[in-house]
Amino acid sequence: MAETHEEALVQRSESERLPENERSGSVLSLGAIWAGVLLAPGTIITGMVAAGGSAGPGFVYGFLGLAIGVIIGVLAVALISTWGPRTGMAQMPLGRLAFGRFNFVPQLFLVFSLIAYNCLSDLFGVDALADALGVPFGVALGAIVALEITVVLFGVSVMRKLGLVISSVMFVIIIFLIIGVADVPAAPAPPGSSGVPTGQLLLATALGFSGSISWTVQASDLSRTLPATSSPRKLFAVVFFSMSAPLLLLGGIGAWASTSAALNDPMGRVESLLGGGAPAVIALIVLGMSLATANGFNDFSGGLSLVQMGVKLPRPRASLIITFSGLGLALIARGTQLGQLTSDIVLIAGYYTTPWFGVVIVELLARRNDSAPWLTPAMKAKPAVISFLLGFILLLPFSATPIGNKVAAASPALSWIGWVSRNLLSGGGLGYVVGVLFGALIYLLLRRVAAGASAAQA
Repeated sequence: MAETHEEALVQRSESERLPENERSGSVLSLGAIWAGVLLAPGTIITGMVAAGGSAGPGFVYGFLGLAIGVIIGVLAVALISTWGPRTGMAQMPLGRLAFGRFNFVPQLFLVFSLIAYNCLSDLFGVDALADALGVPFGVALGAIVALEITVVLFGVSVMRKLGLVISSVMFVIIIFLIIGVADVPAAPAPPGSSGVPTGQLLLATALGFSGSISWTVQASDLSRTLPATSSPRKLFAVVFFSMSAPLLLLGGIGAWASTSAALNDPMGRVESLLGGGAPAVIALIVLGMSLATANGFNDFSGGLSLVQMGVKLPRPRASLIITFSGLGLALIARGTQLGQLTSDIVLIAGYYTTPWFGVVIVELLARRNDSAPWLTPAMKAKPAVISFLLGFILLLPFSATPIGNKVAAASPALSWIGWVSRNLLSGGGLGYVVGVLFGALIYLLLRRVAAGASAAQA
C-alpha cells in the first residue's frame, strides 16, 4: 500500500527527534547558554536605542517600555522551551505540527531574520574587537567569523562551554559597567517635554518585545538536548530568569548611558563607561566573543531549517550558508548609522515571529495532553499558513520602523505600512502585540472550522 502524505510527515517528525540516549546536560546548563548568548553588546545597544539619545524619551520611559516588552517576550520563550525535552524536536520541526507541508513558509522568514541578525552582530563584534585591540576592520572581522565557524562546526557542546565562560567573565564586566554608569547622569527626557511620551514608550516596548519573543523560533533548538525527565516548571523558571536578567540589566545600562553620540558609536560609548585600560580591552574582547557565539547559535538554527527545507547538505555546511550570507550583508551595511540599523533589524526581522508564535502556541496547547504529539500530523496545513501570513500582513499597519516609514512615504501603494503607528500612536508600534493576537485568533477560528469540516466528512 502506498504511503500517505500524513504518514510520511509522521515518520519525518519521528526521525527529526533527538533520541533520549543522545541527550545530556541540565536545566541550569541551558540557563548558562541563554545567559551567554544574551550577555552581548546588542542588548546594551537596544537599550541605547530605546532611550533614544537626546531625541528620545530618556531613561525612565525608555527603560520602562523596554522592560515591559522584555518580560512579556521572555514568558513566551520560557513557555515554548518546555516542549523541547518533551518532544526532542527542534523548534521549526515542532511548528510542523501546525503547518504540515507548508512549514517551509515560516522557515523562509526565519532564515532571512537570522541573516539580518548576523549582519548586526558581525558589525558590533568587529567594532568591539577593533576598539579593544586597535586592529583593522578586516582582521577583527576575520576573528569574529573564525569563532562563529567554530561554534557552527561543534554545535551545542561548544555553546555550553562558551556560555559558561562568557557568563562568568561578563558578570565581572557588568560590575565595571555599573560602576561606570554610576559616574554619568541618566539619559534625560528632551527639554520642555511633559507627560507620558506614549509613542516613544510604545516603541521602546516594541524593542524589548522584539529582542525577547524573537527567540521563540529557536527556543527548543537548545532545550531539546535535555533529558525528557527535565522538570517543565524548573525549565520555565530557569529560562525566564537567565534571559530576563541579562536583557534587563544590560538594556538598563544602555538606556541609562544613551546619548546621540552613543547611537553612532555604541562600542566607543561602552569603552568610555569602562574607563579604558585593561578592563575595557578585556570587556570588549569578551563582548565580541559573545556576539560571535550568538551568531553561531543563529547559524546552527538556520542550518537546521535549511536541511529540513530540503537542502542536501550536512547541517554544519548548511549553517555556513547563514554565516557567510550574514557576513556579506554586514559588508554591504558597513557605514550605516548603527542606532538606526539596530532599530530596523531588531524590529523588522522579528515581526514574523509573533503571528508564528500565535499559531504554534494554539496548536501546542491543543495537544497539551498528547503523550507523543509528534505522531499526530497537522490536522490541516492551510489554516496555519493562512493565519500566519494574514497575521503578518495585518500587523504591518501597526509596525514602527525607520525603513518602513521611508517605504510608506516613497510609495503611495505601501502607505498603509505603519499607518496606525504614525497617525494614531504618535510613532509608537503595537505590531508585536497584534501579531500574536491576530495569528492566534485567526488560527483558532480556522482550526475549529477545519475540525468541524473533518468531523462532518467522517
